[in-house]
Amino acid sequence: MSNSCRKLRSFAGGEEFEPWEEEFEPWLEHTTKMLQKWAVPNAEKRRCLIESLAGPALDVIRTLKLIDPGVSVRDCLEALDHTFGSVEGPKNSYCNFLNSQQQKGEKASAYIQRLERLLQKAVMRGAVTAEQMNQTKLAQTVRETQYLNPILLHLQLKERRKHPPSYSQLIKKVREEEKRQAASKLWEAQTLEPASTTPLQTASVLMVSTKKKLAQQMQVLTERIAELQSTIARAKASRGKEPHTGAMERSAFKAPVPSRRRGKGQIFCYRCGQEGHSAARCRNKENPSLVYEKLRIS
Repeated sequence: MSNSCRKLRSFAGGEEFEPWEEEFEPWLEHTTKMLQKWAVPNAEKRRCLIESLAGPALDVIRTLKLIDPGVSVRDCLEALDHTFGSVEGPKNSYCNFLNSQQQKGEKASAYIQRLERLLQKAVMRGAVTAEQMNQTKLAQTVRETQYLNPILLHLQLKERRKHPPSYSQLIKKVREEEKRQAASKLWEAQTLEPASTTPLQTASVLMVSTKKKLAQQMQVLTERIAELQSTIARAKASRGKEPHTGAMERSAFKAPVPSRRRGKGQIFCYRCGQEGHSAARCRNKENPSLVYEKLRIS
C-alpha cells in the first residue's frame, strides 16, 4: 500500500469486522474529502479506495468492477452508500441541505464545512450533480449565512455566483478572513486599553505630593505676610511716640544681624523698603512687597 493509500481509513461493512472498523457515515465523509484532495488519476484513486476496503464492502466494489472494469470512484462510493448508508432518499437529503442555517455563534467556516457534508450526501443520492456542487454550495452559503456577515461582504461572495470557487478555495478564503478579522479586533482592543496602571498610580502620587508642598509653602507665605503687616502697623503707631520708645521698637523690628556690625548701607526702611533710612524718618509711599522681599532675603 502506498503512502497516499495509508491515509484512507479502513472499512469492511460486516459484523465480523466490528472491533476495528468505524461507522459508515464518518468513513464516507473522510474518504470523500481525501479522494477529492488528491491530484492523481481516477485509476489511482480507485486502487487506494479498494485497498482500504475488506469484507462485504470489498465485495460490492468487486461486483462493480466485473460489470465495468473502469468504474469511477464516484460510482464506487455511491454503491457503498446505497449498501451501507442510510435509506434517506434524494429529496430528503437535498431538503436537509437547504434547511441548514448558520447557528448563532457558529463561525462561517464551520457552517461551510457542515454544508459540504450535507451536500456530499445529496450528491451521493443523486439529488445534485457533481458539476453543480460549487454553485449550489455558494448559493446556500450566501442565502443562509447570518445577515450582513462581514466575511461575506469582504470576500464579495454574492458577486461570484456565476463563477463559484471550489470547496477548498472557499474554505481557505473564509478561514483566512476570519483570522485576519480576529487579529484586527485583538489589535484594536490592545490599543484602546491602557498598557499598565503603574503610570497612572505614579502620576497620582506625584500630584498628591505636589499639593502638599504647595500647601506648606502657602502656609509659610501667609505667616510671613501676617508678620509683615503687624510690623508695618507697629511702625505706624511708633511715629507718634517718644524718640527713645520708637528707637526701642525699631531695634526690635530690625532683621537679625550677624555677629559683626552692619554697615549703614545695609539698613533698610520697614515702610518703603529702601536702604539708608528707618521707618520713623520715612516719607515715601508704603511698599509692602519690597519690604517683604528684603525681610525674606535677610
